Amino acid sequence: MVSIKQLEGWKCVTHGQNVSYLSTSDKYKIDINNNCSDKISFRSWWMIFVLWILYVNSFIDRLVLVMLVDPIKADLGLSDVQMGILLGPAFAISYGLLGVPLGWALDKYPRRWVIYICVTAWSLAAASSGIARSFIALLLCRIGVGSGEAGLVPGSYALIGDAFPQRRATTAMAIFQTGSLVGTASAFAIGGLVIGFATSLGTVEFPVLGLLKPWQISLILIGIPPLFLAFLLFTFAEPGHPHKTSGANPNPSMTADAGIIEFCRDNSRILVSMILGFAMVVLLANSLVAWAPTYIVREFGWPANKYGPLLGAISLVAASATIFKGWIVDWMYTRGITDAHLRFYIWMLLIAAPTVLFSFIVTSPIAFIILYGISQTLLLNFMIFVASTVNMITPREFRGRIIALFVSIFTLLGVGLGPLITAMFTDYLFKDEGKLGHSLFLLSCITLPISLTMLHIARNALRRKLTEIPDGAPA
Repeated sequence: MVSIKQLEGWKCVTHGQNVSYLSTSDKYKIDINNNCSDKISFRSWWMIFVLWILYVNSFIDRLVLVMLVDPIKADLGLSDVQMGILLGPAFAISYGLLGVPLGWALDKYPRRWVIYICVTAWSLAAASSGIARSFIALLLCRIGVGSGEAGLVPGSYALIGDAFPQRRATTAMAIFQTGSLVGTASAFAIGGLVIGFATSLGTVEFPVLGLLKPWQISLILIGIPPLFLAFLLFTFAEPGHPHKTSGANPNPSMTADAGIIEFCRDNSRILVSMILGFAMVVLLANSLVAWAPTYIVREFGWPANKYGPLLGAISLVAASATIFKGWIVDWMYTRGITDAHLRFYIWMLLIAAPTVLFSFIVTSPIAFIILYGISQTLLLNFMIFVASTVNMITPREFRGRIIALFVSIFTLLGVGLGPLITAMFTDYLFKDEGKLGHSLFLLSCITLPISLTMLHIARNALRRKLTEIPDGAPA
């Protein structure tokens, strides 16, 4: 039963517990709060768990190759440059370029099915890496892994936005986001065990596949599990897909394809400022992750077995803090601070800025580790704030593409440019490997002010946007 009431130029449209506000100008609908009840069903938490498991496995399939560099090089006769292409651009470029098309599919078709196809595709590509016998074959497999994984994150954030009310969504997204840190740790733990098992087998001849080396067996064994885990996507119902909403369509004049350009134009100040602001964070955060180990070795002379456990502990702290940060933002939002997501991240940036800068001034390795840990805990996993804000202002029928656009840009910049820019500063500006800290300090001085400025602009635009929504909207 659809009920509509007039509220100062807006229609409040309800479908059971689902609530949307539609401008009487009929431009587009905004889901202020798609579930008025504070009670979250077991089905929604189960959905989070399934998506989290798949996210963890995506990092295992993505990262295990870094543990097999030497045996692959020896067996296929590859160079460091070729391995670098397989480890970086082959995955990042395909992931970035396929994100928006897959976002369109997520908006047009049932999201569970799109994610299922993506998981199956990357799993097959990851397992097929084990039968690759040339650089080109392995390159195509890595492109397949990146292309398949490109649909998981935007699809998951869109599903979470559909299943959870806005005031609880950030915590839910934070739980999902911990999968990246757990997945990174699991890639080395599980990968090490699988590689050890495969090495104990030696070269084995399989029917049809022929002789397989330990590195090939390892890739096959690690690539297969997501094929079966993907079926878990059908253990929960599709939560409120835009093309599967009960009752009448509150805005029949707006189709999923016709209005996205108009929506982006009307909200360009928010979207562009957020993209630029968070892109600067991506550049810096990925550069710190990529170069911090090398900096520790060059600056303090610590071996990997000394700093490695400490960096691992930082990852665990950052994972735990992600959930806590999500809970704080939801707490702020329920108390009427509607711009809580951007406001809270700006606060964290203000704390992180001096922390990052001082970390490259201190002369003690312990002091550096502590400051580095604080800065990474504050900077990383910002996607929960991005996705929550996007879901708050974006109609359901556009969410897959908008989130995919953010993820694609961040992946291309973070994986493709961040570490490279730092290396270029070191090699071409300072011309001294011992001045890696200078390069990271300079990058921080460039990215942090831009990020703070852009996010401040985005927050102000968001506040103006939210004042257009009637006071009667549920908080």
